[in-house]
Amino acid sequence: MKAVIIDDEAACIESLLAKIELFLPQVNILKTYQVAQEALTEINKLDLDLIFLDIEMPGLDGISFAQKANLQNTEIIYTTAHQQYAISAFRVSAFDFLLKPIDRHELTASIERLCNKLKEKQQKGIKLHGKYNKIAVHSVKGLSFVSLNDILWLESDNNYTTLHLLSGARMITSRAIGEYEEILTPLDFVRIHQSIMINLQYLQEYVKGEGGSVILANGRELEVSRRRKADLMAFIG
Repeated sequence: MKAVIIDDEAACIESLLAKIELFLPQVNILKTYQVAQEALTEINKLDLDLIFLDIEMPGLDGISFAQKANLQNTEIIYTTAHQQYAISAFRVSAFDFLLKPIDRHELTASIERLCNKLKEKQQKGIKLHGKYNKIAVHSVKGLSFVSLNDILWLESDNNYTTLHLLSGARMITSRAIGEYEEILTPLDFVRIHQSIMINLQYLQEYVKGEGGSVILANGRELEVSRRRKADLMAFIG
């Protein structure tokens, strides 16, 4: 589970980090911010599952942050010393509200509930998986059921993902590529770039380089990022 912490008090960030490192190894804190405005400019580039978000902060408070940020696929757990903000927090669809000083048992229970919610979300994302090996793709018209064998690669554009199909057709869905990564990685898809995930059954060639590139069965060449190269090599040996 990928997360960030936004809190103007360094001591609060350090305390929460310590609890997460000790008791919640499934939570990967990618970054911490003491300035909410800075986080606002970066948050949609990080493909997050969760934000631990303080409420009372100078310049931009946590409630206003949630209203301004595009957090369609990211959950919020508010962390604050002020009980009176609870109603406002849930009005912006917060997942949970933890009072400081944060109790480790309450924190652990909250993360367990969130893990269950994310698992359910993943299961709903794969329709007819198994015998039919299809996923449901949400569109303006409703749902389309696409065979995994028809998908060459997926390409991210912020909170939208384009599925590139063998036929040459493209399908655009409002799910972030991070959601597809969790669903499809066990099914022989691999993320090769922040914005690209490929179907390994159509991988024809790997071209060496700093990150390198891959060539798919239709001749399309796609860049592999340095950070994702190790993931690809782990899959293909």
